[in-house]
Amino acid sequence: MGLPDVPLYAIADGSGALWPAGLTLRVLADEAAHLSEFQAKVAAEQDSSSRLAVGHFFEAVFNTAGRLVKEEMGVRGEGRATSAAVALTLMGPFAYIAHVGDARAYLLRDKKLRCLTTDHTLAMLQLKRGEITQEEYAASPYKKTLTQAIGVTPEIRPDIAEVRVADGDLLLLCSDGLHRMVSDKRIAEILGEEVPLAARAAKLVAAANEGGGKDNITLQLVPVEALAELAAAPDQTSPGAGRTSAPEAKKERVDVARVLGKCFLFEKISESERLLIAPYFEYQAYAAADIVCREGDPGDSLYVVVQGRLRVTFQRAHLIDIGPGGWAGEIALVREGPRTATLTARDKVIVLALTRSRFLEIMRRRPALGGQLAMPLLEFVGQRVVDLRGRFARINALMRGQTDDEAG
Repeated sequence: MGLPDVPLYAIADGSGALWPAGLTLRVLADEAAHLSEFQAKVAAEQDSSSRLAVGHFFEAVFNTAGRLVKEEMGVRGEGRATSAAVALTLMGPFAYIAHVGDARAYLLRDKKLRCLTTDHTLAMLQLKRGEITQEEYAASPYKKTLTQAIGVTPEIRPDIAEVRVADGDLLLLCSDGLHRMVSDKRIAEILGEEVPLAARAAKLVAAANEGGGKDNITLQLVPVEALAELAAAPDQTSPGAGRTSAPEAKKERVDVARVLGKCFLFEKISESERLLIAPYFEYQAYAAADIVCREGDPGDSLYVVVQGRLRVTFQRAHLIDIGPGGWAGEIALVREGPRTATLTARDKVIVLALTRSRFLEIMRRRPALGGQLAMPLLEFVGQRVVDLRGRFARINALMRGQTDDEAG
């Protein structure tokens, strides 16, 4: 399903019957008009509140679809009938992808294919828990056993991914009838061909049929072209005089998942999981010599550098410069208190800022993912304590040595 009047694209894949997929798509079509409200807010503000609201919209719509499917099952007196679904909307430089079940979304960028979603299947859950190997997963009979689908679970918690897109990107939505029959490598080869989109789509369907064609083959291709220009406006509520809101950063090709992957806190979670937490960050831009945060001032944010360099100083002494993927302020996620260093932009800088309240929100709304973030943070803080104790021990040893010398 693609709606020309609103930026919404979706596919649904019924299991046990076809009608749950049709009902899911009708609910999405009925609610699509409300997306224009979110689109205006995201374009104008691009703050985390506006961007997270898009996810809340999809969560409500998917749950409405789930309730109606369960009610219809009761009316029909049928057994289990469910639907997997994946929906996509484009808002300025952002693509939002909501999915449940084993329908997938892919991104083709510079001829390279990346899967943006993680299947909600028992086999995938076992793989993530380390209960089975990648080889066992490939042969698992539970790759079709859904842990979450429309019409099954009482409450649906769809995964909502936020992706910074750029002109020339190509997004693919598909059912498992495609990705189970055709390898990612072959999908990338076909999508990268210099032929019309319709021809590429037809070739993907043919490849799935050649691979066995064991299930419904549903797909949609969405090109990202001519992104609308968004005017940058000063953020008057910002602590830094030079800080501007997200539109200032929109022209940059920001690969959020890979930038976050360089930070200790997010390096062990998957790329698709990093996209789930992307909407919780604020985009902030600074000019050269702007102060990002000042030693002694209250602070509540972790900063991850996207572009440029930040200088870290303590009592005017230069400690270190940090570039893309570098971070500072991690202790603010654990406790409230004054900043222990000053961060200054060396040149034009774009950072992702995660506040303590947003971090706690991730922990609350996605406890499994939050647990994966809590452990490295605890280990990092623990190491800082060990290092501090070691420094104190060395200082005490030096002081004792000086006292002994004086006594001698």
